[in-house]
Amino acid sequence: MKNCIVIFYLLICFTGVAQPPSPYFERITTQNGLSNNQVNCILQDKRGFLWIGTNDGLNRYDGNHFLIFRNRPGDSTSLSGNMITDLVEDKEGILWIATSDGGISRYDYKLQASRQFKQYKSLPGNKNSIPTNGINKLLEDKNNFLWLASNGYALIRFNKATEKFDRPVTGGPKTVLDLKFDYQGIIWAGRQGGGILKINPITLQSESDRRYQDLYTRLPHVVVTSLFSDSKKIMWYGSWDKVLYKYDPVSKLETAYQQQNGFINDEVTSFAEDRLGRLWIGGKVKGLQLFDKSVQQFYNYQHIPSQEGSIADNGIRCIYVDKTDKIWIGTSKGISINNPSQQQFVQTFLPATGSAVNEVSIYDFYKDEKGDLWIGTSAGIYLQKKDTRKIIYKPLSYKGNLLSVSKFFMGSNGVFYIGTNYSLFIYNRGEHTIQLLPNTEKDQVMNKIIASRVVSITEDTIDGNPVVIVSPYGHFLAYYDFVAQQWVSRRDSAKNIIEKYNIKDNLIRKFYKTSTGNIWLANVQEGVGEWINNSLPRIQFYKNDPFQKEGLSNNNVYDITEDRSQNLWISTYGGGLNYINAKTKKINHIPATNNLLEGIAVDNKENIWMVTNGNLQLYNINSKSSSSFHVPDLEKTGGITGYIYKDNEGNLYVAGKNFFLNFNPNSISDIRREPEIFLTEFKIFNDSYGQLLTDKTIRLGYSQNYFTLEFSAPDYSQSEPIQYSYMLEGWDKEWVNNGTRNFATFSNLEGGSYTFRVRATNNPGTWSQQEKKIRIIIIPPFWKQWWFFAICAIVIAGIIYAIYRYRINELVKRQGIRNKIAQDLHDSVGSTLSSISVYSQVAKIYKEKKQETELQKILEKISDTSGEMISEMNDIVWAINPRNDNMEKIFHRMESFAKPLLQTKNVAFGFRHDESLLHINLSMEKRKNFYLIFKESINNALKYSDCKKLEVSITLYQQHINLKVKDDGKGFDIKEMKIFSSKSLSGNGLNNMKRRADEMKGECFIESAPGLGTSVNLRFPVT
Repeated sequence: MKNCIVIFYLLICFTGVAQPPSPYFERITTQNGLSNNQVNCILQDKRGFLWIGTNDGLNRYDGNHFLIFRNRPGDSTSLSGNMITDLVEDKEGILWIATSDGGISRYDYKLQASRQFKQYKSLPGNKNSIPTNGINKLLEDKNNFLWLASNGYALIRFNKATEKFDRPVTGGPKTVLDLKFDYQGIIWAGRQGGGILKINPITLQSESDRRYQDLYTRLPHVVVTSLFSDSKKIMWYGSWDKVLYKYDPVSKLETAYQQQNGFINDEVTSFAEDRLGRLWIGGKVKGLQLFDKSVQQFYNYQHIPSQEGSIADNGIRCIYVDKTDKIWIGTSKGISINNPSQQQFVQTFLPATGSAVNEVSIYDFYKDEKGDLWIGTSAGIYLQKKDTRKIIYKPLSYKGNLLSVSKFFMGSNGVFYIGTNYSLFIYNRGEHTIQLLPNTEKDQVMNKIIASRVVSITEDTIDGNPVVIVSPYGHFLAYYDFVAQQWVSRRDSAKNIIEKYNIKDNLIRKFYKTSTGNIWLANVQEGVGEWINNSLPRIQFYKNDPFQKEGLSNNNVYDITEDRSQNLWISTYGGGLNYINAKTKKINHIPATNNLLEGIAVDNKENIWMVTNGNLQLYNINSKSSSSFHVPDLEKTGGITGYIYKDNEGNLYVAGKNFFLNFNPNSISDIRREPEIFLTEFKIFNDSYGQLLTDKTIRLGYSQNYFTLEFSAPDYSQSEPIQYSYMLEGWDKEWVNNGTRNFATFSNLEGGSYTFRVRATNNPGTWSQQEKKIRIIIIPPFWKQWWFFAICAIVIAGIIYAIYRYRINELVKRQGIRNKIAQDLHDSVGSTLSSISVYSQVAKIYKEKKQETELQKILEKISDTSGEMISEMNDIVWAINPRNDNMEKIFHRMESFAKPLLQTKNVAFGFRHDESLLHINLSMEKRKNFYLIFKESINNALKYSDCKKLEVSITLYQQHINLKVKDDGKGFDIKEMKIFSSKSLSGNGLNNMKRRADEMKGECFIESAPGLGTSVNLRFPVT
């Protein structure tokens, strides 16, 4: 469904013949949000926003919202001044702002907030700054230079690239009031004294009329206040002498327009040209003048306090024509707005009469065969003659009571009826007389209707007799039987029409007779009723059913009409528009219309016109879209109300208080404009990051997930405010209707990719096909990113694998230890048992030979060998016991082993260790090897050294344990011992010690010399 909103500003046409153009003006002031009512300049930028310069700040306007920029003292990131005098947008979309109190400013919305404004102010002592802060006008040439009309320094040129100011022309008057290009690209400068200065912006050659060098000379336009070059290359200028001047570059003739030419003498402040080539001229004190060049005619428009739609003030300061040809007029009391291209309705006011009430309500229209328009009102009848367009007031009274005429009806027999607040009358249009139907006085309802009026009339047959049926609003219905010549109403107990015809509602707004002859009733409380005229006429009702989707949208029915396909269109006051299919009788609700509907009509193109909220609305059946039409005087009179009348030519009539509108729907040009939407601001925690909107994708950190997007759809033609809906894809499941709010805020978003979409409408229910999108990526914290999960998975897998490998290694290690212990046990026990076995055989032999001495030695040998075996097995069992891991128990066992053994040999024993070693635990393998090396060292010392003293020291250095076993025995030559060990089968003790040290990843070495004792040194790492 396409959305199309059309807004029309109307021509106010009073009684009479052809009149001069009478533009209707809407108004914008500080009450609407404008920063100040004195408007000095207006500009529409490339995006469609209107920029309005006032005496107190710069305004950006989108048709609904104002964004105000002001100078903040001491803040170089704000406007340079508050009194805005002119605006220029350059080719790059940068806005240049002239002020009378702060030089010029540069504004670039694409930059971050702190850099959007750049000030160029006059700085004392700085030759590179702008010479003066008083700038009147701006002009940009083709070489991207800005030309400044200044106070005190005449014409200033600004190089935007180098940011340097210079004065191409010196001398002459020091104040320039306006700047314009002529058709050749020459700059015309209107000066305060000295007339017009012309300068070539490329060669910088200048010329002026020498006659004006005398500032007091009596010549025309000595002071030029405003300049304008029109579409015909004609230059126009105004002056302090209150004359309008025209210069034709072809004939090189200058023409002056004064009072005798129709121009109202005034100082011209501004010009504009509309699409019809008409010149709009703003005056300093006498308002607006419109010059139609085709007829050489001036029209003056001034502020009229009593007239709605007049210009806001007679002091015109600027005129601007926007992209849709709408005229924006800046005055000293706000902005006046006119759209000359959309004056397609005619508004006619009823003439004031001395006897009539102040506010006249118009109820009905009727256009007769002559083309005269009859208007039924609360004050009687008004007649608008076709030939003269004059309106004649024709009051009606009966028995001294002024009648209110609420309904016209032309019977099939040529009788003209009028419904009033008294009863139904036959009206003689030629003689302007009325009469009641026979026997009306006998009916208690129709003889002087109580507190009501006849609101609807139709004719039919009942019981075979012709009748006229009326709705005396509030009294059900009544009909007049022409055969019986009497009224039948609710008070007729014999007829009992309420029960007979199934009438359920006493408030019947309208009877509508279809092309098939059926009568439909519009009821206030009971929906719509169909009265089929057969042998037993009864009314079938179609109502709203809250438990079903089908049915009327609301039971308060206001009006009924029929299209060419015999389908019915029904307006409800609270449920909008409904459609009844003529064949299926199925009811559909039309959502693209307002809810509060009154009168409706079908035009010749099958479009539905509706009265709603004081305005007109059009529903296009083909496109299924609606259009709104703004009515003037809406705030003052409430706009239009009631029903729509359609004459035989297809013209439509609608009415308000004291006025009515008439128009031909075929001549209404349907302006379809979908509002284009822009993203205007992006805030993170209320800090502006608008510069990010220039990118297609915004990337945010996970801590920046609270942000606001602002948007706007510039539109200046709507009767209702622009409404918005948005969706954040990836977060919102459906569109969010945002109403007129032009921002959306999001918080606590998860990391991920989102797409923000926003659309707008100037008619609720039908959204524009245009939308704005931007992608937003919130980078999640590292602990929520895929690579982190991948690393975690890898680490966990590694840990699991490491644990697995550790367990496997431990098992392998334990198995190795078991194998080693088994091997040691096997080697030690096996060799020992073998020795004992051999010794036993020898002992047996000695016994048989009775060699007691040798037998005793063998037995002692067996005893010693078995004891050593038991001791070694005890050492192995001790070493593999996990309770013996700590060094304290190791030291205790070492001391317990060595001390008694050495005492038996009278060897003095010294044992010392570092206290820090007590808290160290050794692995089983290291514990066993450490102890066995110590034990081997003690045994060797006892066997071979003949020492008297033996000392043991155990220290910790650089995570290594150092064992030193030193005796004072006879010692030996290390070299000879190595030679002897290599040739002898003995010496396994030393080799075992070195082997065990290697298993501990340590080293074991011996220091000795004959007569100097022996020292066994062991060094191995703790872990």
